[in-house]
Amino acid sequence: MHYFKSNGPLQTTSTRSLLILFAFVVVFALGYLLGSGLSDSKNKIHLLFSSNIQLNQNLSRKPQQSINPRYPGYNLTHLWSMRLADENYFRLAKLLPCRTVEYSGGPKIDKIDTCNHSAENEYSIQNTLEAQSWLYKHQHPINCTDKRFAIIQNYAWSGFGSTVHQIVWAFGMALADNRIAVYQVPGNWLYGSCTSSTPDCVFLPITNCSIPSKGAATQIIKINANRGHWPTPILPFIFQNRTFNWYRTQLLFYLMRFKPETLTHIQNVISQQFTPPSIDLHHPYIALYVRRSDKVRNREMSQAYALKQYFDLFDADARRANISTVYINSEDEQVFNEFIQINKEKQGYYKLISIKLQRNVVFASLVHMGSEPRGKIVLEFLTDLFIEANADLHAGTLTSNWCRLVDELRLVLGKTIPFYTPENRYLMDMRRRK
Repeated sequence: MHYFKSNGPLQTTSTRSLLILFAFVVVFALGYLLGSGLSDSKNKIHLLFSSNIQLNQNLSRKPQQSINPRYPGYNLTHLWSMRLADENYFRLAKLLPCRTVEYSGGPKIDKIDTCNHSAENEYSIQNTLEAQSWLYKHQHPINCTDKRFAIIQNYAWSGFGSTVHQIVWAFGMALADNRIAVYQVPGNWLYGSCTSSTPDCVFLPITNCSIPSKGAATQIIKINANRGHWPTPILPFIFQNRTFNWYRTQLLFYLMRFKPETLTHIQNVISQQFTPPSIDLHHPYIALYVRRSDKVRNREMSQAYALKQYFDLFDADARRANISTVYINSEDEQVFNEFIQINKEKQGYYKLISIKLQRNVVFASLVHMGSEPRGKIVLEFLTDLFIEANADLHAGTLTSNWCRLVDELRLVLGKTIPFYTPENRYLMDMRRRK
Protein backbone atom coordinates (compact mmCIF):
# COMPACT_ATOMS: atom_id res chain seq x y z
CA MET A 1 0.00 0.00 0.00
CA HIS A 2 3.05 2.26 0.06
CA TYR A 3 2.29 3.62 -3.44
CA PHE A 4 -1.16 4.93 -2.38
CA LYS A 5 -0.06 6.95 0.67
CA SER A 6 -0.90 10.63 0.81
CA ASN A 7 2.06 12.94 0.13
CA GLY A 8 1.36 16.62 0.90
CA PRO A 9 4.15 18.30 -1.14
CA LEU A 10 3.58 15.96 -4.06
CA GLN A 11 -0.17 16.69 -4.05
CA THR A 12 0.48 20.44 -4.08
CA THR A 13 2.88 20.13 -7.00
CA SER A 14 0.43 17.94 -8.94
CA THR A 15 -2.42 20.37 -8.36
CA ARG A 16 -0.27 23.31 -9.51
CA SER A 17 0.74 21.37 -12.64
CA LEU A 18 -2.88 20.60 -13.48
CA LEU A 19 -3.86 24.25 -13.09
CA ILE A 20 -1.01 25.35 -15.38
CA LEU A 21 -1.99 22.72 -17.95
CA PHE A 22 -5.66 23.79 -17.82
CA ALA A 23 -4.71 27.45 -18.29
CA PHE A 24 -2.53 26.51 -21.26
CA VAL A 25 -5.42 24.63 -22.92
CA VAL A 26 -7.80 27.58 -22.42
CA VAL A 27 -5.30 30.07 -23.87
CA PHE A 28 -4.62 27.77 -26.81
CA ALA A 29 -8.34 27.37 -27.54
CA LEU A 30 -8.96 31.11 -27.41
CA GLY A 31 -6.02 31.76 -29.66
CA TYR A 32 -7.29 29.16 -32.11
CA LEU A 33 -10.75 30.74 -32.18
CA LEU A 34 -9.66 34.36 -32.43
CA GLY A 35 -6.79 33.79 -34.79
CA SER A 36 -8.90 33.24 -37.90
CA GLY A 37 -11.47 36.01 -37.57
CA LEU A 38 -14.82 36.48 -35.85
CA SER A 39 -17.07 34.88 -38.47
CA ASP A 40 -14.97 31.74 -38.68
CA SER A 41 -14.72 31.62 -34.89
CA LYS A 42 -18.46 31.15 -34.57
CA ASN A 43 -18.29 27.98 -36.61
CA LYS A 44 -15.35 26.70 -34.57
CA ILE A 45 -17.11 27.44 -31.29
CA HIS A 46 -20.09 25.49 -32.55
CA LEU A 47 -17.77 22.66 -33.58
CA LEU A 48 -16.06 22.53 -30.19
CA PHE A 49 -19.36 22.26 -28.35
CA SER A 50 -21.21 20.04 -30.82
CA SER A 51 -19.01 17.05 -29.96
CA ASN A 52 -20.05 17.34 -26.32
CA ILE A 53 -23.71 17.70 -27.32
CA GLN A 54 -23.49 14.57 -29.44
CA LEU A 55 -21.82 12.63 -26.62
CA ASN A 56 -24.52 13.65 -24.17
CA GLN A 57 -27.23 12.61 -26.61
CA ASN A 58 -25.62 9.25 -27.20
CA LEU A 59 -25.38 8.63 -23.45
CA SER A 60 -29.10 9.35 -23.08
CA ARG A 61 -31.88 7.42 -24.80
CA LYS A 62 -30.60 8.64 -28.20
CA PRO A 63 -33.83 9.65 -30.00
CA GLN A 64 -31.90 11.06 -32.97
CA GLN A 65 -28.34 11.69 -34.03
CA SER A 66 -26.56 14.98 -33.43
CA ILE A 67 -26.69 17.00 -36.62
CA ASN A 68 -24.71 19.84 -38.10
CA PRO A 69 -25.67 20.39 -41.75
CA ARG A 70 -24.11 23.22 -43.77
CA TYR A 71 -26.89 24.59 -45.94
CA PRO A 72 -29.68 27.19 -45.66
CA GLY A 73 -33.01 26.48 -44.05
CA TYR A 74 -31.91 24.67 -40.87
CA ASN A 75 -31.48 26.23 -37.43
CA LEU A 76 -31.35 23.33 -34.92
CA THR A 77 -35.13 23.30 -34.31
CA HIS A 78 -36.69 24.03 -37.71
CA LEU A 79 -36.14 22.83 -41.26
CA TRP A 80 -37.43 25.20 -43.95
CA SER A 81 -39.79 26.85 -41.41
CA MET A 82 -41.19 23.52 -40.12
CA ARG A 83 -40.46 22.44 -36.54
CA LEU A 84 -38.60 19.13 -36.32
CA ALA A 85 -39.60 16.43 -33.86
CA ASP A 86 -37.91 17.19 -30.54
CA GLU A 87 -37.45 15.60 -27.13
CA ASN A 88 -41.02 16.52 -26.16
CA TYR A 89 -42.37 14.68 -29.18
CA PHE A 90 -40.28 11.56 -28.52
CA ARG A 91 -41.26 11.60 -24.85
CA LEU A 92 -44.91 11.67 -25.91
CA ALA A 93 -44.35 8.92 -28.52
CA LYS A 94 -42.95 6.63 -25.83
CA LEU A 95 -46.29 6.76 -24.01
CA LEU A 96 -48.19 5.25 -26.95
CA PRO A 97 -48.44 1.60 -28.06
CA CYS A 98 -45.95 0.36 -30.65
CA ARG A 99 -47.17 -0.47 -34.14
CA THR A 100 -45.75 -1.54 -37.48
CA VAL A 101 -47.46 0.42 -40.25
CA GLU A 102 -47.47 -0.86 -43.83
CA TYR A 103 -47.71 1.68 -46.65
CA SER A 104 -49.08 0.43 -49.97
CA GLY A 105 -49.49 2.04 -53.38
CA GLY A 106 -45.83 2.04 -54.40
CA PRO A 107 -43.51 -0.49 -56.04
CA LYS A 108 -43.72 -2.60 -52.88
CA ILE A 109 -45.03 -2.49 -49.32
CA ASP A 110 -42.92 -0.20 -47.13
CA LYS A 111 -43.02 -0.64 -43.36
CA ILE A 112 -42.47 1.82 -40.52
CA ASP A 113 -41.76 0.77 -36.94
CA THR A 114 -43.47 3.54 -35.02
CA CYS A 115 -41.43 2.88 -31.88
CA ASN A 116 -38.02 3.12 -33.50
CA HIS A 117 -36.93 6.66 -32.69
CA SER A 118 -33.22 5.94 -32.85
CA ALA A 119 -30.71 7.31 -35.34
CA GLU A 120 -30.91 3.98 -37.20
CA ASN A 121 -34.54 4.65 -38.10
CA GLU A 122 -34.93 5.52 -41.80
CA TYR A 123 -37.07 8.53 -40.84
CA SER A 124 -34.45 9.93 -38.46
CA ILE A 125 -33.83 13.66 -38.57
CA GLN A 126 -30.22 12.98 -39.55
CA ASN A 127 -31.39 11.20 -42.72
CA THR A 128 -33.81 14.02 -43.49
CA LEU A 129 -31.14 16.69 -43.17
CA GLU A 130 -28.73 14.79 -45.39
CA ALA A 131 -31.44 14.27 -48.03
CA GLN A 132 -32.57 17.89 -47.99
CA SER A 133 -28.96 19.04 -48.19
CA TRP A 134 -28.36 16.83 -51.24
CA LEU A 135 -31.52 18.03 -52.98
CA TYR A 136 -30.72 21.66 -52.29
CA LYS A 137 -27.14 21.38 -53.56
CA HIS A 138 -28.23 19.45 -56.65
CA GLN A 139 -30.79 22.13 -57.50
CA HIS A 140 -28.51 25.04 -56.56
CA PRO A 141 -25.15 24.45 -58.22
CA ILE A 142 -22.43 27.07 -57.90
CA ASN A 143 -22.33 27.29 -61.70
CA CYS A 144 -25.32 26.41 -63.90
CA THR A 145 -23.26 26.39 -67.11
CA ASP A 146 -23.20 23.07 -68.98
CA LYS A 147 -25.71 21.48 -66.61
CA ARG A 148 -28.46 19.21 -67.90
CA PHE A 149 -32.04 20.37 -67.31
CA ALA A 150 -35.56 19.02 -67.20
CA ILE A 151 -38.31 21.58 -67.74
CA ILE A 152 -41.44 20.74 -65.73
CA GLN A 153 -44.55 21.83 -67.64
CA ASN A 154 -48.26 21.11 -68.21
CA TYR A 155 -49.51 20.83 -64.63
CA ALA A 156 -52.44 18.57 -63.86
CA TRP A 157 -55.91 20.12 -63.85
CA SER A 158 -56.94 18.68 -60.50
CA GLY A 159 -57.07 19.37 -56.76
CA PHE A 160 -54.20 21.03 -54.91
CA GLY A 161 -52.80 17.86 -53.34
CA SER A 162 -53.13 15.94 -56.59
CA THR A 163 -51.24 18.54 -58.62
CA VAL A 164 -48.44 18.73 -56.04
CA HIS A 165 -48.02 14.96 -56.05
CA GLN A 166 -47.76 14.92 -59.82
CA ILE A 167 -45.14 17.68 -59.72
CA VAL A 168 -43.24 15.49 -57.26
CA TRP A 169 -43.27 12.62 -59.80
CA ALA A 170 -41.94 14.97 -62.50
CA PHE A 171 -39.23 16.19 -60.12
CA GLY A 172 -38.29 12.60 -59.36
CA MET A 173 -37.98 11.79 -63.05
CA ALA A 174 -35.62 14.74 -63.51
CA LEU A 175 -33.42 13.57 -60.64
CA ALA A 176 -33.42 10.00 -61.93
CA ASP A 177 -31.84 11.30 -65.15
CA ASN A 178 -29.38 13.44 -63.15
CA ARG A 179 -30.95 16.67 -64.37
CA ILE A 180 -31.75 19.94 -62.63
CA ALA A 181 -35.50 20.48 -62.52
CA VAL A 182 -36.73 23.88 -63.73
CA TYR A 183 -40.31 25.14 -64.00
CA GLN A 184 -41.58 26.33 -67.37
CA VAL A 185 -42.31 30.07 -67.10
CA PRO A 186 -45.00 31.13 -67.50
CA GLY A 187 -46.64 27.95 -66.34
CA ASN A 188 -50.24 26.87 -66.07
CA TRP A 189 -50.42 25.85 -62.43
CA LEU A 190 -53.98 26.54 -61.35
CA TYR A 191 -52.89 27.50 -57.83
CA GLY A 192 -50.15 29.95 -58.82
CA SER A 193 -51.64 33.44 -58.64
CA CYS A 194 -48.41 35.31 -59.49
CA THR A 195 -47.10 36.09 -62.98
CA SER A 196 -45.03 32.90 -63.24
CA SER A 197 -48.06 30.65 -62.57
CA THR A 198 -45.80 28.00 -61.03
CA PRO A 199 -45.35 26.63 -57.49
CA ASP A 200 -42.66 29.31 -57.04
CA CYS A 201 -45.57 31.68 -56.38
CA VAL A 202 -45.94 30.34 -52.82
CA PHE A 203 -42.88 28.13 -52.29
CA LEU A 204 -39.16 28.83 -52.43
CA PRO A 205 -37.66 28.60 -55.96
CA ILE A 206 -37.04 25.06 -57.11
CA THR A 207 -33.59 26.06 -58.39
CA ASN A 208 -31.22 28.99 -58.81
CA CYS A 209 -30.72 28.12 -62.49
CA SER A 210 -32.64 29.53 -65.45
CA ILE A 211 -33.60 27.67 -68.58
CA PRO A 212 -30.72 28.16 -71.04
CA SER A 213 -31.66 30.01 -74.22
CA LYS A 214 -29.54 27.63 -76.25
CA GLY A 215 -28.25 24.18 -75.63
CA ALA A 216 -27.53 20.81 -77.15
CA ALA A 217 -30.44 18.54 -77.93
CA THR A 218 -29.54 16.33 -74.98
CA GLN A 219 -29.03 19.21 -72.53
CA ILE A 220 -32.73 20.07 -72.14
CA ILE A 221 -35.76 17.80 -71.95
CA LYS A 222 -39.36 18.50 -71.00
CA ILE A 223 -41.40 16.52 -68.48
CA ASN A 224 -45.16 16.85 -68.14
CA ALA A 225 -46.50 17.14 -64.60
CA ASN A 226 -49.88 15.65 -65.45
CA ARG A 227 -48.91 11.98 -65.62
CA GLY A 228 -51.08 10.94 -62.70
CA HIS A 229 -48.53 8.51 -61.27
CA TRP A 230 -44.88 7.56 -61.40
CA PRO A 231 -45.15 3.96 -62.64
CA THR A 232 -41.46 2.97 -62.45
CA PRO A 233 -39.67 5.20 -59.93
CA ILE A 234 -35.87 5.33 -60.14
CA LEU A 235 -33.91 6.66 -57.18
CA PRO A 236 -30.55 8.45 -57.53
CA PHE A 237 -27.60 6.29 -56.56
CA ILE A 238 -27.14 8.06 -53.22
CA PHE A 239 -30.66 6.97 -52.19
CA GLN A 240 -30.58 3.44 -53.62
CA ASN A 241 -30.89 1.86 -50.17
CA ARG A 242 -33.90 3.95 -49.18
CA THR A 243 -37.54 2.96 -49.47
CA PHE A 244 -39.70 4.63 -52.07
CA ASN A 245 -42.04 5.89 -49.35
CA TRP A 246 -39.18 7.72 -47.61
CA TYR A 247 -37.81 9.10 -50.89
CA ARG A 248 -41.12 10.54 -52.12
CA THR A 249 -41.65 12.34 -48.80
CA GLN A 250 -38.24 14.01 -49.14
CA LEU A 251 -38.98 15.21 -52.68
CA LEU A 252 -42.32 16.66 -51.64
CA PHE A 253 -40.87 18.39 -48.59
CA TYR A 254 -38.18 20.06 -50.71
CA LEU A 255 -40.73 21.37 -53.23
CA MET A 256 -43.02 22.73 -50.49
CA ARG A 257 -40.57 24.99 -48.63
CA PHE A 258 -42.61 28.09 -47.80
CA LYS A 259 -41.52 31.44 -49.16
CA PRO A 260 -40.98 34.11 -46.46
CA GLU A 261 -44.08 35.96 -47.68
CA THR A 262 -46.16 32.80 -47.40
CA LEU A 263 -44.85 32.02 -43.93
CA THR A 264 -45.48 35.58 -42.76
CA HIS A 265 -49.10 35.37 -43.93
CA ILE A 266 -49.57 32.06 -42.12
CA GLN A 267 -48.08 33.34 -38.87
CA ASN A 268 -50.22 36.49 -39.03
CA VAL A 269 -53.39 34.41 -39.42
CA ILE A 270 -52.42 32.22 -36.47
CA SER A 271 -51.53 35.19 -34.26
CA GLN A 272 -54.87 36.85 -35.03
CA GLN A 273 -57.06 33.78 -34.52
CA PHE A 274 -55.29 31.68 -31.88
CA THR A 275 -54.98 32.41 -28.16
CA PRO A 276 -52.13 32.26 -27.28
CA PRO A 277 -51.00 33.66 -30.66
CA SER A 278 -48.41 31.03 -31.65
CA ILE A 279 -48.83 27.43 -32.73
CA ASP A 280 -45.81 26.47 -30.62
CA LEU A 281 -47.75 27.45 -27.49
CA HIS A 282 -50.53 24.92 -28.16
CA HIS A 283 -48.44 21.75 -27.96
CA PRO A 284 -49.22 19.00 -27.51
CA TYR A 285 -52.20 18.86 -29.86
CA ILE A 286 -53.81 16.56 -32.40
CA ALA A 287 -54.74 17.74 -35.90
CA LEU A 288 -57.77 16.27 -37.63
CA TYR A 289 -58.89 16.86 -41.21
CA VAL A 290 -62.30 15.51 -42.18
CA ARG A 291 -62.56 15.03 -45.94
CA ARG A 292 -66.02 14.52 -47.41
CA SER A 293 -68.00 16.14 -50.28
CA ASP A 294 -66.48 15.49 -53.73
CA LYS A 295 -64.22 12.67 -52.48
CA VAL A 296 -67.31 10.67 -51.54
CA ARG A 297 -69.36 11.71 -54.57
CA ASN A 298 -66.52 10.66 -56.90
CA ARG A 299 -66.09 7.41 -54.92
CA GLU A 300 -62.44 8.06 -54.10
CA MET A 301 -63.58 7.48 -50.52
CA SER A 302 -65.88 4.58 -49.78
CA GLN A 303 -67.96 6.66 -47.38
CA ALA A 304 -68.17 9.88 -45.41
CA TYR A 305 -66.95 9.15 -41.89
CA ALA A 306 -68.64 10.69 -38.87
CA LEU A 307 -66.40 12.78 -36.63
CA LYS A 308 -67.05 10.34 -33.80
CA GLN A 309 -65.33 7.57 -35.80
CA TYR A 310 -62.10 9.58 -35.78
CA PHE A 311 -62.34 10.40 -32.07
CA ASP A 312 -62.94 6.75 -31.22
CA LEU A 313 -59.59 5.94 -32.84
CA PHE A 314 -57.40 8.40 -30.94
CA ASP A 315 -59.29 9.27 -27.74
CA ALA A 316 -57.58 6.66 -25.56
CA ASP A 317 -54.10 7.58 -26.84
CA ALA A 318 -54.80 11.29 -26.47
CA ARG A 319 -55.72 10.80 -22.82
CA ARG A 320 -52.73 8.50 -22.27
CA ALA A 321 -50.45 11.25 -23.60
CA ASN A 322 -52.40 14.01 -21.80
CA ILE A 323 -53.42 15.70 -25.07
CA SER A 324 -56.63 17.68 -24.84
CA THR A 325 -56.17 20.31 -27.57
CA VAL A 326 -57.57 19.35 -30.97
CA TYR A 327 -57.30 21.26 -34.24
CA ILE A 328 -60.09 20.46 -36.70
CA ASN A 329 -60.56 21.48 -40.31
CA SER A 330 -62.95 20.33 -43.00
CA GLU A 331 -64.71 21.62 -46.07
CA ASP A 332 -67.93 20.54 -44.31
CA GLU A 333 -69.21 23.04 -41.74
CA GLN A 334 -71.33 20.33 -40.10
CA VAL A 335 -68.18 18.80 -38.61
CA PHE A 336 -67.97 21.57 -36.00
CA ASN A 337 -71.52 20.89 -34.83
CA GLU A 338 -70.56 17.24 -34.48
CA PHE A 339 -67.62 18.26 -32.31
CA ILE A 340 -69.86 20.15 -29.88
CA GLN A 341 -71.96 17.04 -29.33
CA ILE A 342 -68.95 14.72 -29.02
CA ASN A 343 -67.24 16.97 -26.48
CA LYS A 344 -70.40 17.06 -24.37
CA GLU A 345 -70.29 13.28 -24.24
CA LYS A 346 -66.64 13.47 -23.20
CA GLN A 347 -67.39 15.96 -20.38
CA GLY A 348 -65.66 18.83 -22.21
CA TYR A 349 -62.26 17.13 -22.21
CA TYR A 350 -61.17 18.65 -25.53
CA LYS A 351 -60.29 22.25 -26.32
CA LEU A 352 -60.96 23.11 -29.96
CA ILE A 353 -58.70 25.34 -32.04
CA SER A 354 -59.52 26.17 -35.65
CA ILE A 355 -59.15 28.93 -38.22
CA LYS A 356 -61.87 30.93 -39.91
CA LEU A 357 -61.80 30.32 -43.63
CA GLN A 358 -64.06 29.74 -46.59
CA ARG A 359 -65.69 26.31 -46.31
CA ASN A 360 -67.07 23.96 -48.94
CA VAL A 361 -64.25 24.79 -51.35
CA VAL A 362 -63.56 21.91 -53.73
CA PHE A 363 -61.83 21.63 -57.08
CA ALA A 364 -64.97 22.40 -59.09
CA SER A 365 -65.49 25.69 -57.25
CA LEU A 366 -61.81 26.68 -57.49
CA VAL A 367 -61.83 26.30 -61.28
CA HIS A 368 -64.48 29.00 -61.60
CA MET A 369 -62.69 31.50 -59.37
CA GLY A 370 -60.54 34.34 -60.62
CA SER A 371 -56.81 34.33 -59.96
CA GLU A 372 -56.94 36.69 -56.96
CA PRO A 373 -59.65 34.91 -54.92
CA ARG A 374 -58.11 31.56 -55.78
CA GLY A 375 -54.76 32.85 -54.49
CA LYS A 376 -56.40 33.73 -51.16
CA ILE A 377 -57.86 30.23 -50.93
CA VAL A 378 -54.42 28.72 -51.56
CA LEU A 379 -53.00 30.71 -48.64
CA GLU A 380 -55.82 29.35 -46.48
CA PHE A 381 -54.88 25.85 -47.63
CA LEU A 382 -51.25 26.42 -46.69
CA THR A 383 -52.15 27.87 -43.29
CA ASP A 384 -54.07 24.71 -42.53
CA LEU A 385 -51.20 22.58 -43.85
CA PHE A 386 -48.71 24.37 -41.59
CA ILE A 387 -50.86 23.85 -38.50
CA GLU A 388 -51.50 20.19 -39.30
CA ALA A 389 -47.87 19.37 -40.08
CA ASN A 390 -46.77 20.91 -36.77
CA ALA A 391 -49.18 18.76 -34.73
CA ASP A 392 -48.10 15.93 -32.44
CA LEU A 393 -50.84 13.49 -33.46
CA HIS A 394 -52.72 13.36 -36.77
CA ALA A 395 -56.03 11.96 -37.96
CA GLY A 396 -57.53 11.82 -41.42
CA THR A 397 -58.14 9.65 -44.47
CA LEU A 398 -55.15 8.85 -46.66
CA THR A 399 -57.27 8.28 -49.76
CA SER A 400 -57.26 12.09 -49.73
CA ASN A 401 -54.28 13.71 -51.46
CA TRP A 402 -54.48 16.51 -48.89
CA CYS A 403 -54.13 14.16 -45.94
CA ARG A 404 -51.24 12.44 -47.70
CA LEU A 405 -49.49 15.82 -48.00
CA VAL A 406 -49.76 16.20 -44.23
CA ASP A 407 -48.59 12.64 -43.68
CA GLU A 408 -45.55 13.13 -45.92
CA LEU A 409 -44.50 16.38 -44.27
CA ARG A 410 -44.75 14.97 -40.75
CA LEU A 411 -42.70 11.88 -41.66
CA VAL A 412 -39.91 14.09 -42.98
CA LEU A 413 -40.00 16.02 -39.70
CA GLY A 414 -39.32 12.77 -37.81
CA LYS A 415 -42.90 12.22 -36.62
CA THR A 416 -43.65 8.53 -37.03
CA ILE A 417 -46.63 8.17 -34.68
CA PRO A 418 -49.09 6.75 -37.24
CA PHE A 419 -52.11 8.51 -38.68
CA TYR A 420 -55.38 7.65 -36.99
CA THR A 421 -57.53 6.75 -39.96
CA PRO A 422 -60.97 5.09 -40.08
CA GLU A 423 -60.01 3.66 -43.48
CA ASN A 424 -57.24 1.61 -41.82
CA ARG A 425 -55.17 2.05 -44.98
CA TYR A 426 -51.77 3.71 -45.24
CA LEU A 427 -51.15 4.94 -48.76
CA MET A 428 -48.21 6.49 -50.56
CA ASP A 429 -50.18 6.69 -53.82
CA MET A 430 -53.57 5.73 -55.17
CA ARG A 431 -52.12 3.64 -57.97
CA ARG A 432 -53.20 0.39 -56.37
CA ARG A 433 -56.79 0.27 -55.33
CA LYS A 434 -58.20 -2.58 -53.28
